[in-house]
Amino acid sequence: MFIDKFFEKRSSSTTIDGFSQLINLFGGRETASGERVSESNSLVQPDIFACVNVLSDDIAKLPIHTFKKESQGVNRNPNHPSAYAIYARPNPYMTAYVWKKLMMTHVLTWGNAYSMIEFGAHGFPEKLYPLRPDSTIAYIHPDSGRLWYQTTVNGRTMELYEHQVLHFKGLSTDGIHGKSPIGVVREHIGAQAAATKYNAKLYKNEATPRGILKVPSFLDEKPKENVRKEWLRVNQGENIAIIDNGLEYQSIAMPLQEAQFVESMKFNKAQIAMIYKVPLHKINELDKATFSNIEHQSIEYMKNTLQPWIVNFEQELNIKLFTDSDQKNGHYVKFNVDSELRGDSKTQAEYFKLMIESGILNKNEVRDLLERNPIQHGDKYLSSLNYVFLDFMEEYQGLKAGAAMKGGDSKNE
Repeated sequence: MFIDKFFEKRSSSTTIDGFSQLINLFGGRETASGERVSESNSLVQPDIFACVNVLSDDIAKLPIHTFKKESQGVNRNPNHPSAYAIYARPNPYMTAYVWKKLMMTHVLTWGNAYSMIEFGAHGFPEKLYPLRPDSTIAYIHPDSGRLWYQTTVNGRTMELYEHQVLHFKGLSTDGIHGKSPIGVVREHIGAQAAATKYNAKLYKNEATPRGILKVPSFLDEKPKENVRKEWLRVNQGENIAIIDNGLEYQSIAMPLQEAQFVESMKFNKAQIAMIYKVPLHKINELDKATFSNIEHQSIEYMKNTLQPWIVNFEQELNIKLFTDSDQKNGHYVKFNVDSELRGDSKTQAEYFKLMIESGILNKNEVRDLLERNPIQHGDKYLSSLNYVFLDFMEEYQGLKAGAAMKGGDSKNE
């Protein structure tokens, strides 16, 4: 299929959105700081790169499993035709980790991530090919109201039906197109880039600020040029300038303390992290961090930042990767967030201990999760004798009260 050539030669095809293409052609919209910022060059900014890298890594590392609801319960179904594509190999060029990370990177910069679904001979999705977000756009047919996509691959325009495209979107005002986060933080990115450039120029100039030389009398152009050359000749490469003949040096650059350089850098970092809902400690900003608040922020990060993206991905995959019949028969995919415990052995052990003691998992199920062989009698579920059903408790209390009454009557007699 010609889509294979997409990965052999990534052409700079003409995007469908002409205005966005024109903006990106000139390096993006110019910000108040004078820096041009676009979705294409936004990852050059360190704080944007850090936020996108953290979020995409945290989603990409979570495996996606296929399940089926049956009469006896929910069972893993790794043999479903769509399972291999999302769990291990979405296409011949990417692992599942790389594909998920790419999708998250696209949606966090462009607001939209697209993958074309290639169906196999059996009629089920078999491969997932990423599409360029700057060359793909969704349309609604004015007559039928049907959603369809237009994209460009290697200079060739393709039109795809809704069921042929996985579309992960961020914040949207119409439910069809996601909004680019870069548009929101464009000014902060520009200010950060300008501050970084200023800092680099300062160090390149050996931390010497720009300034002027004052002379006691009027000079023509030729004497001015001679003064410049003499200044460079005498002071080039020196930390201490030598001034004679009545010349006076005056700095015209704003000192970094007055410009609040460091504070402005931190402010922009905090604003960018806020847009992406990334805790500051995740991007190595630890000024006000303590063990207790980092632990709390990590829990909030999982609930309020990662969980919405997980649900977003799961619902799109469930709709597009399973037929209506499969969905009615109980097939679905789910991210395995238990892998978050992989790096913390103590928390993992406490979790499994609680699951075994509560009768939710048996020992062999836990050993299977730990990739250990089953043991004898490990299939039996354990439970505490301290717990009873509420209806048994009510009956027991009634019997106990009746026995007390009878005992009291006999005593009175």
